[in-house]
Amino acid sequence: MNMKPKIRPLWQRLLLMGGLSMLLVYKLLHLPRFILPRDFKSIVTNWDYKMFTMLLGSGFTRAYIDQPCTLRMPTEFKPKADVPKPHQLSRQELKDFYENGFIGPFDCFSPTEMADFKKELLAMEKTKSKTYGFVTPRDRHFEAPRLWNFLKDSRITDRCAQILGPDLLCWRSQIFYKGPHAPAIQWHQATTFIVEDYQDPAIFPSDRGEMFQITVWVAVDDAPLEKGCLRFACGANDTRAIDFGGDSEEGFYEASYTLDFREEDQPIRYVPVKSGQFLLFAERFVHGSGPNTTDQYRLAFNMRVIPSNIPVYPNKKYYRSVYNGGKYFLDQWGVAVLRGEDRYQLSRTIPPEALQAGEFKGVLRPAA
Repeated sequence: MNMKPKIRPLWQRLLLMGGLSMLLVYKLLHLPRFILPRDFKSIVTNWDYKMFTMLLGSGFTRAYIDQPCTLRMPTEFKPKADVPKPHQLSRQELKDFYENGFIGPFDCFSPTEMADFKKELLAMEKTKSKTYGFVTPRDRHFEAPRLWNFLKDSRITDRCAQILGPDLLCWRSQIFYKGPHAPAIQWHQATTFIVEDYQDPAIFPSDRGEMFQITVWVAVDDAPLEKGCLRFACGANDTRAIDFGGDSEEGFYEASYTLDFREEDQPIRYVPVKSGQFLLFAERFVHGSGPNTTDQYRLAFNMRVIPSNIPVYPNKKYYRSVYNGGKYFLDQWGVAVLRGEDRYQLSRTIPPEALQAGEFKGVLRPAA
């Protein structure tokens, strides 16, 4: 999605509404899609009716921030995997995750480990990605065995498994650098990450009402309140709309939109995290971070975790992220088996030996 969506002149909006109405009728009539140009085919295939009606009903001034869905609460809060006792989540922690959207922080790595690793991360962030061919903070675990070993630490993955199940994949990682006096990251959320180009989701859960993804956020530096720690809108998991236009001073990729969200409608939690600790949270909950009011930067890295029965970028040669570096070709990208095994083999996969070596050896193709 364009992170600076503007309200267009009326004549342009009328033309866009006419074109989108035709695509909606095409979808309603179940007409053949193979004859459509790629972009139109993606819209007809991947948009649900709520997305059409939101844009059309608002006269092209509002849209859902991602594929709309609302989390369905489980009938009971119990772990989906057996793990060693030191890593076990309590019933209350599982309940808190579903109700508030996050749990933690948990102790994991030492500040000494993180201080040493920080040098490697800062150097890596400035170099071209071997996977994508340009400088990007995304998916550097493909070429950094030390980062990959941190991500697959059992203290992290065992806690994820109790929420998502025993067999887990990592489909993305990212380095986060928040500079001195950096602005807040405004309130946002994501579900299937159709937000990136508003045509194709990244992930395809069979039931968007379930909990289908977890983000693991690891602090390299201390992230106290004054450095802009993460903040969560507890309970706000239904997908919100955005109003186009505005001049946001906050820092979500210089986005200029207003999320349909009021802080006073639910509890807001600011969560300081110490170096070496990690949080688990669900991207579908509204979240952000405060401003860094200090003269020091803070560094962190994260990964996004899914169960192995969810396809990622199926039959795609590249994806477009209009707010984070343009076009990402996928010929050297793949999911990585984080825990257990990949029984379904629905997505391209990076072989485990390549991750340990940090060298691309070829991607394993999905099962036929």
